[in-house]
Amino acid sequence: MAGAREGRGSVCDARREYEEAFRRLVGSAGARAFSRGRHALVMLLKALGVAPRDRVGVCGFTCVSAVAPVKLCGAKPVYLDVDEHGCIDPEHLARRPPGSFKAVILQHTWGVPGRLDELVRQCRRIGARVVEDCALALGSSWNGAPLGSFGDGAIYSFGWGKPYTTGWGGMLTVNDESLLRSVDAHVSRWALPERALPELSFECQRRVWAAFVKARREVLLDLGYPDLCRWGLIGSPVEHGRDFRLRRGYVRLAGERTCRAGLREVEAWPALMRTRRENTGRIERRLTGMGLSPWPVPRDADVTLVAYPILTDERARVLAAARRRYLDVIGTFDSPVYPLRGGALRTVDYTPGSCHHAERLARHLVCIPTASTAMAHTLEHLGAIGIFPCE
Repeated sequence: MAGAREGRGSVCDARREYEEAFRRLVGSAGARAFSRGRHALVMLLKALGVAPRDRVGVCGFTCVSAVAPVKLCGAKPVYLDVDEHGCIDPEHLARRPPGSFKAVILQHTWGVPGRLDELVRQCRRIGARVVEDCALALGSSWNGAPLGSFGDGAIYSFGWGKPYTTGWGGMLTVNDESLLRSVDAHVSRWALPERALPELSFECQRRVWAAFVKARREVLLDLGYPDLCRWGLIGSPVEHGRDFRLRRGYVRLAGERTCRAGLREVEAWPALMRTRRENTGRIERRLTGMGLSPWPVPRDADVTLVAYPILTDERARVLAAARRRYLDVIGTFDSPVYPLRGGALRTVDYTPGSCHHAERLARHLVCIPTASTAMAHTLEHLGAIGIFPCE
């Protein structure tokens, strides 16, 4: 990995240490750390041979940062509607003939893998390479095996609101060492080390976030997140641009500060995972007491949810009421390709009306972050904001 991975020894040493720690955490054959999750996805798709005019299957309920890498490879994203779990419905793959897709990105929405056995089987039937989008799925498993181990490779994200956060940052993992060599070849061609100024900005943002969490006031960040991104006080994790030309330097490797922060988060992850799971149980007990059904999770899945999804017929009113009471109830994903709306959806090849279930999800979804320090207050007053089941 001469070239992109060369640089000051401390940076490379920190990156290698972080990559190895994460590789052990998830049990993969190899890992590579990047400045953004989308940079990891670009490099994985390139390593899998995704090229111009290829077609890549993507979840119809997703983020533009999961679609932009497909466009950057010159390929066309094809949106597949979701099932009751919020993941790709295997039936939409079953209808496709062999050769339909070069690759399929299996998004494990909120940490739920959907009907994973069927999804992987259909991908293999049509000859598509499998990428697992584990941006929200660290700590989840299927039949005892961690998510990320079922495809050719996986990507993880560590931005705000992810399983653990370094503010920014992403990771690529592979399940075959030969694929790792291909990844390294593309990294050497396209990637550069992160620049000093963004690294310093990330560090400042991490410290602000940590101060709010320590003061048990991160609900203010959750509720004000869109405003903070718009004002530039917290970096937005998503891309809004329409320029999908891959250039050397677009992909950035994780810097030393980010890697050191990542090492601390890996060490702290078991305790955070327990917190997320305990709070998920508390949320489900509260919803059941309110007469609402828990979010459906496949029998073979053991999940660590980043945010607990709830469908309600009065989304806007519920979110406004939660904001007035400082309840940690958020509604970020209000578009099938967040945050794009209207005509902007066509810039990433999404046709409005093409994924009916995904669009319904976007209209009715609210979430409770599972690591919120305001959990007790939120659950105590949840009934007061009038969440009614979605018919």
